[in-house]
Amino acid sequence: MRALSLWKQLKRKLRRNGRPVWTLASIIAAVGYSLLAGGDGQHAHGASDLTPIQAEEIAQAIDKVNRPLKVRIHRTYLCGEEFRSLGLLSVERAKRAAQRPSVSFARLNQPKNGVPLLVLEEKVSDLSEACKQHAVFGLDRAGRLTLYDGPPRKEKVVRTFYQLDIRVMESRLPREEVKRLTDGIRIEDKETYYSVLSSFSDFAIDASRDVMLPSRSKR
Repeated sequence: MRALSLWKQLKRKLRRNGRPVWTLASIIAAVGYSLLAGGDGQHAHGASDLTPIQAEEIAQAIDKVNRPLKVRIHRTYLCGEEFRSLGLLSVERAKRAAQRPSVSFARLNQPKNGVPLLVLEEKVSDLSEACKQHAVFGLDRAGRLTLYDGPPRKEKVVRTFYQLDIRVMESRLPREEVKRLTDGIRIEDKETYYSVLSSFSDFAIDASRDVMLPSRSKR
């Protein structure tokens, strides 16, 4: 894609200029994901991924219900989230849903009166469909790299990342590249999403602090 190609060119320019580059891994590590919050369920398992033992435990808990369950899925994407009801499922179908590799959290609620509820959380390494249609990277009023739902001027913030050194960025980048960010950069896939995060991390305040401060000689 054109946007991805532009950011690859930007990275090459920055490396030639001798700017320090944060690793993409450090950016990814800084972006946290929240697990589905607790509740009054009798059985709950949460981790980066359900282990085979945990998956077996939740399957055994579902077996003990011995009747159809309501199943709901909460999908967390790199950008965006989705809530979906799978309706009323048999015990076997509910177990299969809970044991899928993408499931990172499972909670079984068994109210005294009413239908048992199985809540699953999945992490998806992609953008949600809504984000693919509307996500835009831009700058907030404080000069932070921010992901918006729609044009930055509408200020519908999805997530704020890191503070940028605007002065250094404007001195290092062509004017049209800075304008692209202030106007808003459309994000249609996860490659562009990661590329923008990685490219502009070169101008994060922490990374540029040594450039901002004059060197001090020892006395």
